[in-house]
This record gives sequence, C-alpha cells and structure tokens, in this order.
Amino acid sequence: MNAAEIAERVANLDDAATAEVSKALDAGLDPVELLRAGVIRGLELIGQKFEAGEYFLPELMMGGELAEQCIALIDPHLPEDAGASEGVVVIGAVQGDIHDIGYGLVAKQLQLAGFEVHKVGVNVPAMTFIDKAQEVNADIIGLSAFLTTTIPNCRELVDYVRDMGLKDKFKVIIGGAETSQEKADEMGADGWALNAVEAVTLCRRLMGRKE
Repeated sequence: MNAAEIAERVANLDDAATAEVSKALDAGLDPVELLRAGVIRGLELIGQKFEAGEYFLPELMMGGELAEQCIALIDPHLPEDAGASEGVVVIGAVQGDIHDIGYGLVAKQLQLAGFEVHKVGVNVPAMTFIDKAQEVNADIIGLSAFLTTTIPNCRELVDYVRDMGLKDKFKVIIGGAETSQEKADEMGADGWALNAVEAVTLCRRLMGRKE
C-alpha cells in the first residue's frame, strides 16, 4: 500500500482507507508522504469530483470524515517542528459555514511547514476570529468559506479588522470552494489560496519569506 493508493481509496470514499493507512505506517512508510500524497491528495480528488458534479455535499461530508479518521492515525507519527515558528495563524470556517474539510487540511499543512496554528472551528463569528487572534498575537487570520452565502461574512471580518485599526497587525486570507482572488481583492483581503499547498506559500509570502 502506497500513498497514491490511499489517495484513491479516500477519493472513492472507501472505509478501508483507514486500515490501509495503519498498514502503511506499520510498514514504515513516511507519514508526511502518506498525509500529503495520500489523504490530502484524496481530498483534492474529492473536490474535483464535486466541481465536476460527480459528488455532492453528502459525499463531501463523508470524505471529510474519512480523511479525519486517516489523519488521526497519521498525526502521532508526524515530526514536530523544532525550529523557530514561521508565524502564528488563526484559522476556521466563517459564520454560517459548517465545513471543516478544507481549513483542516490547510491547518495541517501550515503546521508541517512550521507555523503555529490555532483552529477556532466552524460557524465562527467574525469577532471570535479577531478575539482569538489578539489573544495569541497572531500574524494571519485564515477564513474558510465553502458556501456562496457565507462570502459576506468574510467581508464582514475584513471590515472589522480595518475599522478597529488592526489592518497592520493581522493579515486576512480567504479560501474555500466559493472564494477566488477576485473576491479577495473586492473585499480587501490580503490574499487567497486555491488549496492547502498554495496556502503555505501565501502565508510565507505574507510573513516576508520566500518559498
């Protein structure tokens, strides 16, 4: 069992994916590779199926739950970053959005890249993000919006950050199925990322580091 086969099982919503992850770990396969090229890749394939109309919300939820089970198995085997933190990120799904698939993957990738990450959950009001960011002295606030109806809630947080005079303190980025660079620009966000890998590149750029 390799990472590509695990990705395929996750993409096909095959419950046997968890057993195969366990076998791969027992066999000594690289846990980071299993996460990135296996579980995360599988979720990317699920997203592609959703965009193509092959999958719908129930399949997305099933895929998210399966991925979480796989990640829970891999987590204890992942290396802890011993170096200096790349930055501090507060991340979650905005109010009205209950999908944790996307932002959970971004959070995991950021952690692997050396960021200190604080997940605030789903259906999170704008001020909760800001309060948490102030509490942990965050550099970046990451917003996940999966539904068209929740895009205005991203804009609300961006407006709050500006009106509270925190624009220079916190960088706000957005991501999710219904987001785009154009929407990020329209609301005044500091960036947008298509996927978890690009989110790491974006956060490093915002922190003044080159990929």
